[in-house]
Amino acid sequence: MSVVRLILRKRILLPFLAMTLSFWLISPALGKPLIVEKGIIKSDTTWEKEVVIMGDVEIVRGATLTIMPGTVVKFVKIEANGPANLYVEDKTQHFPRAELIIRGKILAQGTKDRMILFTSAGPSPRPGDWGAINLLDTENNILEYCEISYGHTSVHGHGGQVTVTNCYLHDNGVAIGHKTVKEFKTKGSMTILYNRITGNGGGVLCSTASRSTISRNRISHNKFFGVYGKKQSVANVRYNNITHNGKGIILWVTQGFRISQNNISDNEEYNVSLLEGQISNVDAPYNWWGTTDEKKIKDLIWDKDEDETLGKIDFNNFVLSPIEWAGVPE
Repeated sequence: MSVVRLILRKRILLPFLAMTLSFWLISPALGKPLIVEKGIIKSDTTWEKEVVIMGDVEIVRGATLTIMPGTVVKFVKIEANGPANLYVEDKTQHFPRAELIIRGKILAQGTKDRMILFTSAGPSPRPGDWGAINLLDTENNILEYCEISYGHTSVHGHGGQVTVTNCYLHDNGVAIGHKTVKEFKTKGSMTILYNRITGNGGGVLCSTASRSTISRNRISHNKFFGVYGKKQSVANVRYNNITHNGKGIILWVTQGFRISQNNISDNEEYNVSLLEGQISNVDAPYNWWGTTDEKKIKDLIWDKDEDETLGKIDFNNFVLSPIEWAGVPE
């Protein structure tokens, strides 16, 4: 073979080999999604790109699930309480559809430009297609810059501690819920900051002696309620926009809800409503209620004035204009 022909072959072959190697290195990104069947994950695990969950998946105590920015996690709609469930008999702490059960820890930290998506795998998704990111007796969990949709109660703590920040939760049965479970060491505790919680059946549900910080969120256009506190739950609800929900805030058998410096207005039934059994008074100072007319403010509050068995909502010292720094920063 002549030297000239050899040089020409190298000039053609080397770029081809480089292209082939480059394709081989990036091909996993172009390949099929990771399929996760029903089962238990016992060691530290990282998910990235696209993940399809086929049934209940549990992260055991001591293991951490890390989800990388830009990952898409899809839940296949399984038979309710069927063979793809890990815990069919225990319905007090589990959901009928596929769950991501966290007994260890979850770190799902996206970025503003590369959010992590948790959603239904269905072609025509509906709320309740999957169960929950279900936190059981676990601490130091983080959901940051996540979009979460079409779950039953998409983020739910049973004695779980989690920070949910800069997330977008929509088209869920209930976006966020949690409670303390007496047999668990970890008390139910959530820090809910800078989220858009909109277009769900319910926004944030605080139950059974849980503790919450709910601040700087947009909680709007949820069909039944924006925030629902019940069963001795305690919460500091501050600097939120709570608007255009069925009811803005509902309270039942609570003693530790403080509601201050929010914009609470334009909810369809009531801005704040006490349910039968809510006999304790509620402190709600320094909020904007959509008007400076005290009678109009009172018309959208249901408390002792409407039912003498209920407590009283103290909305004195209401502000005279919307609180500009409430809600999600633009």
